[in-house]
Amino acid sequence: MPFTRISMNRELFETHQQEVSVILQQCLETYFDVPKGDCFQLFDVHSQQQKVFDKYYPDLTEGRNDAGILFHIFAGKPRSQEQKRALYKALCECLVQRTNINKEDVMVILQFNNREDWSFSSGLSASDIKGNIK
Repeated sequence: MPFTRISMNRELFETHQQEVSVILQQCLETYFDVPKGDCFQLFDVHSQQQKVFDKYYPDLTEGRNDAGILFHIFAGKPRSQEQKRALYKALCECLVQRTNINKEDVMVILQFNNREDWSFSSGLSASDIKGNIK
């Protein structure tokens, strides 16, 4: 069960929030071994002044613009390097094709942890819940 924080500016949120949500979920299900419908997303909407990113890191000729988007994906089960690369590529390509986001403006951070690092409800550790959490 990945949990994703999606950081973007207000304009992008107002015009493309639903598309971004659907694209992310489709890519997670297709390329990241996430069960259908296993969707946990939190949108962080901010002004340009609240975001300080190096516009050209790493070696971007065109640079980032104000419509950048950051996906911080927390997942309990590690994924292979191939799965990670496939997710990065598909997510970026789909966003570019279906929204006005530029490829230079798509950033993804993956963070993995253990079952006992999650509590989904009722004060219980995920390690105390039966079933397979992805």
